Amino acid sequence: MAFVGDRLDDFAARRPDDIVLTSGAAAWSWRHLLEEMAEAEAYICRKTSRNGRVALLLDDPAKVLIVFFACARSARTAMVMDPAWPDAHRQSVLKAARPDMCIDAAAYTQIQSQSVKDDRDRELRGRSPDERDLFYCGFTSGSTGVPKGYVRDHGSWLKSFELSDRVFGISDRTRVVLAGQLTHSLHLYGAVCGLSGGHEIALTPRFDPRSVLSDLARSSSAAALYATPTQLHFLAEAAERSGPVETVRQVLASGAKWQDRDRERLAGVFPNADLIEFYGASETSFITISDTFAPPGSVGKAPAGVRIAIGDPDNPKRPGEAGPIWVKSALLFAGYLCGSDQQTRWHNGWITFGDHGQVDENGYLFLTGRSNRMIVTSGVNVYPEEIEGVLLSHPGVAAAVVTALDDAARGQKVVAAVELTASRPDAEQELLNHCRKHLAPGKVPRRIHVVDALPLTAGGKPDIQRVSLTLKAQETPA
Repeated sequence: MAFVGDRLDDFAARRPDDIVLTSGAAAWSWRHLLEEMAEAEAYICRKTSRNGRVALLLDDPAKVLIVFFACARSARTAMVMDPAWPDAHRQSVLKAARPDMCIDAAAYTQIQSQSVKDDRDRELRGRSPDERDLFYCGFTSGSTGVPKGYVRDHGSWLKSFELSDRVFGISDRTRVVLAGQLTHSLHLYGAVCGLSGGHEIALTPRFDPRSVLSDLARSSSAAALYATPTQLHFLAEAAERSGPVETVRQVLASGAKWQDRDRERLAGVFPNADLIEFYGASETSFITISDTFAPPGSVGKAPAGVRIAIGDPDNPKRPGEAGPIWVKSALLFAGYLCGSDQQTRWHNGWITFGDHGQVDENGYLFLTGRSNRMIVTSGVNVYPEEIEGVLLSHPGVAAAVVTALDDAARGQKVVAAVELTASRPDAEQELLNHCRKHLAPGKVPRRIHVVDALPLTAGGKPDIQRVSLTLKAQETPA
C-alpha cells in the first residue's frame, strides 16, 4: 500500500552516500538520513500507538523534516507547530489538539542518544500506513485567534505529488531549495514532495535573501525554488546588487497573489527559470496553476482532476460574476483536528473555505478577497486584497497590508501599512492619490502608515495580526 515516504528506502539502497539533505552547514547522505529517521521511528513507536499524534516543537527545519517522515512512515500524525508562537498560544493549541507526545529539542537529543543497530526496532511500527491514514496536522496562521489544526491523509498528498510530477516535471537531479521554515505548508510540501521523489533538499534555517541567492549561485546542479511572493520580492531586490542566478530552472510560488511587476523583475534574476504560480488553500491543496496564457491578475486555471464552481456548486455563477469559491478534487483535507471555521463548508463532495473569486469565459480564476478579512465601512463591503493589489502596483511600494480599525462614524475605517522600496518625500499623500485613481471612494484608505519594514510570519508572509495591533496602538489616544 502506498504512503508518504514509502520510496525512501529504495533511494537509500541505490545512492547511500549521495548527499540528499542540507540545512545551513549541516548535510546528510541517504544512509545517514534513513538511520536518523529509523531512530526517530523507534522512539515514537515505543511511546505512542498506531494513529497517535506527535507534536513537533522544533526550531531546526532538518529535525522537523526527519521527525515528520518518521511519523508518516509509522502511521502517526505529525502536528507541525510554529516555534515562534508565544508560550500561552502554544499551550492553548496543545490543550485543544491533545497530542500523545511532544518532541522538542530535548526529546530530539534523547532520540539521537539511542541506536538502531538492526531491523528489530522497526517491527514496532507494525503494519505500514495506507492512503486513508492521517499523517499531517498543520495550523493556519490566521489573522486572529488560535490557529485551527487541519489534517491530511496520505492519499491526498500522494495525489498532489502525482499532479506536481505531471505539471511541474522537476528533473531527477534537480536540487529543491526551500526559502523558509517548514511551518509554512508551501515549504513543507516542497520538501516532502521533493524528498519523496528522490531529490536533494536544501533547507533554510532562517530566511535571508542574500544567503539564499548565494546558496543558489554556488550550486553545481539545477535548482527548483519554492518561495512565497513576499520572499521572491526581497530576493529580487537583493539580486539587483548581486546579479542574476542561472542555476535556477523553476520558481514555484504560492501563498499570496504574485504581483506582475515582481514577476517581471524575477525573470531577470533567474533568466533560465520557468516562473510557476499556483493557488490553493490548506484545506484544498492545488486549486489553480498559472500558465503563459493567464491574463494579468489571474491565478490561473484548474488542472486536470480539479473542479471549480463559483457561488453554488449546484447552480454556479456565470463567468465574470463573483462569489465564494467551491472546489472538488481528490486532494482535499480530511477535517479539523482542533478548532473550526464557519467559512469551511462541505456539499456533496465540494468544499468552500472563505475565499471569493470569479472565473472568466476561458476558466481563468481571479480572486476578489477572503470573507474573514472583509471590511464593512459605511455600509460598503471592502476586500483588503483589492486595495493591497493597488498599493503594490505602485513602483515605490515593496509590501503592503490593509486592515480595519474601529470607527464611531463608519463602523470600521480602512487603513494601510506599507514598506517602501526607497525613501520618498510625502509618500503617504502620493500613495493616497494613487489609490484615488484606481479605487472607488469608499475603498481608499483613510490613512497610510509608512513603516521601515513590515513584520513577517515564519512562512514569509506579512504578519497581518501584528500589523493590525500596531496600527491600533498608534491610532488609540493615550
